[in-house]
Amino acid sequence: MSEGKKGAWSVLGNSVFRSLWLANVASGIGSTLHDTAAVWTMTSLTTSATLVTLMQTMSSLPLFFLALPAGALADLVDRRRVIIAAQVGSLLVTMGLVVMSAMGMLTPGVLLAVTFLLGVGVAFTMPTWQALLAELVDKKDLTGALTLGSIGVNNSRALGPLVAGVLLAASGPTAAFALNALSFVGIIAVLWRSKSPVVMKGAHAERMMGAMVTSLRFTRHSPVIQRVLLRNAGFAFFGIAPVALLPLIVRGRGLSAGDFGLLMGVYGVGGILAAFLVLPKLRAKVSADGILTAGTVLFALLAAGLSLVGNRWGMMAILLVAGGAWLTCMSTLAVAAQSAFPNWVRARSSAIFLIVVQVSLAVGAVVWGQVTAGTDAGWALRVAALGLLLTGGLGWWFKVRVSGAMGLNLTPSSHWAGHELAMEPSDGEGPVMVELEYVVKAEEVVKFQRAMSALRVVRLRDGAFRWSLFQDLDEPGRFKEVFLVGTWGEHLRQHERATADDRVIEEAVLAFHVGDGAPKARHHLMKEVRAVVL
Repeated sequence: MSEGKKGAWSVLGNSVFRSLWLANVASGIGSTLHDTAAVWTMTSLTTSATLVTLMQTMSSLPLFFLALPAGALADLVDRRRVIIAAQVGSLLVTMGLVVMSAMGMLTPGVLLAVTFLLGVGVAFTMPTWQALLAELVDKKDLTGALTLGSIGVNNSRALGPLVAGVLLAASGPTAAFALNALSFVGIIAVLWRSKSPVVMKGAHAERMMGAMVTSLRFTRHSPVIQRVLLRNAGFAFFGIAPVALLPLIVRGRGLSAGDFGLLMGVYGVGGILAAFLVLPKLRAKVSADGILTAGTVLFALLAAGLSLVGNRWGMMAILLVAGGAWLTCMSTLAVAAQSAFPNWVRARSSAIFLIVVQVSLAVGAVVWGQVTAGTDAGWALRVAALGLLLTGGLGWWFKVRVSGAMGLNLTPSSHWAGHELAMEPSDGEGPVMVELEYVVKAEEVVKFQRAMSALRVVRLRDGAFRWSLFQDLDEPGRFKEVFLVGTWGEHLRQHERATADDRVIEEAVLAFHVGDGAPKARHHLMKEVRAVVL
């Protein structure tokens, strides 16, 4: 535990990271302050539960459409400039909101539009920040940097709503929106003064569209990542109900804007306390799946309890523990995801992770708003609690486990041999067919095919779009592995993507080979032959 804390704080010795982290915390406080003020203002403009919960949807929707292109962009261009552009755009949008608020021109449509535009800024910032983080700190400090990021988020959740509650009670939403506008300046200033990170553009650099397709293929053929995404989607969809419905619950129970800010702040404090006091001890003794299941069950019980408790102090107690349970589950899933992302696809995979989370939050907010409109908030919370229990129970029963991600060794292995070809294509030429031949003892054929099924996943995940294994009908112990790659450049990138775990899988296959020497890879370039009209 002490080592974990020391590791988290020691990364602050990096002056660039320290300045950017402090600016990011300030910006986070401004964003949560803004969100609290905006959703409370929406409740004063309309009594529609659908419009209130639609605020969460409009905030998350841009991530669905833009996070993947932003992640691909983050791997191809100057990441510092991408973040600066996103922050400047958010600053201008927020300044416009300040003017409209001061002039009394706010409407539900204006709030929804501004929320969407700020979501666009977030969509370009978040995956780019994930990629930039790995450049700012050494690998040994990356876990500490991610931990500090979680602490910063929960500080924002704790302080932002409290400040918003005070400002709303004292002067209305305009001051809250103005403070949020000011908070963007810090990140812009820090990044403007810092040096541009070096963007790696080798001889075989990817194109943006190809990079997006590659990331989708990687996710499609990564069972560990699929399990993490599935568990995250289920928890986020049901778990957003208490926060999405809280403004309606507060108003329905006759509480004030200050109470709303206080309750949201308590929710954030619960996350901070869990990060410092609970998670280190749990991670030392309990598996990630055990933590996730227990946290999900606890959060479900607290959501149901929130539907039954009507006084301020009872709600504060429930939300304090619920904030800790939320942070515990979401942090566990985030660590599992980052553990499963190799560096070459980290920004794009992080974008896919964000898309799944934000879409689940957005759809969940709308669904629970609709359930509330048809019944009441208490009934919606109890249904969401039941969904959480089913998610945790079914995940455990059907072994949708995430612990496997923690033990992956994704260090680049560089074990693929170089090419000695009579003719080497240009990067854009293709498709390319690669074939390798194996000779296997008759009694080992079944085990060999089982080992090849694991290798198939590796080939498809790292760039191949088709893979096959052929058995020789004259010599049943002779097999030919064939896989197709879109271009020669993509095949060269396959060489760079191989990891230590991939090498173990390949060596397991090679252990069955009894032919003379190691299997030799042969490469074939597809050539078009046009039909001749006679």
